[in-house]
Amino acid sequence: MKKTLQMDPNFHLDHENAERILQEGWSLFQQKGYRGVTVDEICQRCELSKPTLYYYFHDKENLFVQILKFKLNGFREVIEQPGTINEQLQRITLTILESFQNENSMSLLHREKLKTPENARKIRDAFHNELFGPLIYLMRSGISQGELRGENPEMLTLIFLGIINNFIGKSVGMNLENAALAKKLTDHFLEGAKKQ
Repeated sequence: MKKTLQMDPNFHLDHENAERILQEGWSLFQQKGYRGVTVDEICQRCELSKPTLYYYFHDKENLFVQILKFKLNGFREVIEQPGTINEQLQRITLTILESFQNENSMSLLHREKLKTPENARKIRDAFHNELFGPLIYLMRSGISQGELRGENPEMLTLIFLGIINNFIGKSVGMNLENAALAKKLTDHFLEGAKKQ
């Protein structure tokens, strides 16, 4: 999935340095968590100075928020592409598996305690608008069309994301391509959620 740099309008993300900071920062945050990464480490990895990083991002917390928003950008578009519920779920499963490197990646969206409530809200909103909300809508549609059982689309969404989260970063160890793993996970989810 090609990312577009649609961030807060006051950021200067029209330069390759900004994208490099987002990519390298994401890699480090996935490996070490928010608290385990320093601004110096990100600058060293990007071969940039601190003033350059601060030109694009106000501070480490702001960088973290922008990275998570960047990683979530486009998930809604993937979910909303036309197709059967199986095709739609398989596409978003593959996108998640390819977007996150290890099992701790998705928990970065929820676990990290940020100092600024506004930044925590931005992450929650991005997660809800780009992934959770569209999946709830898809589950609700599946229930109303008789393809899925249950009355609670939020619960189905949490189950679905929980299944995927347990397999992030594990396709290589299972000798599977991400696409094959996405198909297996979607099939298992749909078997369990099918209307009897």
